Amino acid sequence: MNSSKNNGTASVFFRCRMKGTAMNKVLRTVLLVIFAAAFLVSGAMVIKELHDRRVSASYLHSFQEAYAPSIPSGSIVPDKPKDKDQAAPEEGSEAPKDTIPVDVSNPQIIQLTADYPDAVGWLTVEGAGVSHPFALGETNRTYIRSALDGSYVRSGTLFIDYRNSRDMRDSLTVLYGHNMNNGTMFSNLNRYLDSEYIRFYPDVYVSLPDRTDHYTVWAAMVADAVYDKLFNSAGVTGDIQYIADYVSQNADYINDSLTVTGEDRLLVLSTCNPSYFFARTVVVCVYDGEVIP
Repeated sequence: MNSSKNNGTASVFFRCRMKGTAMNKVLRTVLLVIFAAAFLVSGAMVIKELHDRRVSASYLHSFQEAYAPSIPSGSIVPDKPKDKDQAAPEEGSEAPKDTIPVDVSNPQIIQLTADYPDAVGWLTVEGAGVSHPFALGETNRTYIRSALDGSYVRSGTLFIDYRNSRDMRDSLTVLYGHNMNNGTMFSNLNRYLDSEYIRFYPDVYVSLPDRTDHYTVWAAMVADAVYDKLFNSAGVTGDIQYIADYVSQNADYINDSLTVTGEDRLLVLSTCNPSYFFARTVVVCVYDGEVIP
């Protein structure tokens, strides 16, 4: 009797063990499939990331070879209002040397804007390794992930705010670019969150079809893309003293050698900052004048 009972117990134990073993096999198989799928997805993402980086680098390199302008060496002539009391030169008299017309056009940028109608010019920021074309789209999302020809490129294209004008003569122009992991676009703007860097690398050039403008880096700060006055004031004209005061009061680092007023023209370079989702690294540049060879 006991022998029969023990055999029954053993049989139940054996069946339970077999069932548990089967369940463990199923569980191991499921986990293996999950881990394999995760590995494949991760691998695919890495491959896509590397591919996107190569495409972005190739895109920028091709444009630099075809259209990058040479920065003219010469004097910087500021915009000066004509003196009302200045007498007009007599007819037939020789114009002063500083008024003799000089060709300051950029053939490469003329060709760039002819080939790509949305292209505006070329931005050069030597301290940040920036030498890229920039555009003006219908909205601020047009060139987020688009090349100038409309094709997909992860780095996108540098672009000015849709409220700004193509002639780059607004009182406040905002120019956006991605903070790319491969060191391209505006990834190096964060270097300017250092007072020494601002002092050693102040030069910014904007090459347009008809001229080359020079700007000096004035300030750098972390701003909020949603609420900050800098972004909400893009495209304004006229006195912007409130912007100059705001930057002076809120900048993390500032070039104390510059005196900026509401009559100055400002160029704001903006890219993502890792602090939080809407954080932006902002470099504020002040217009000095045209570069005349």
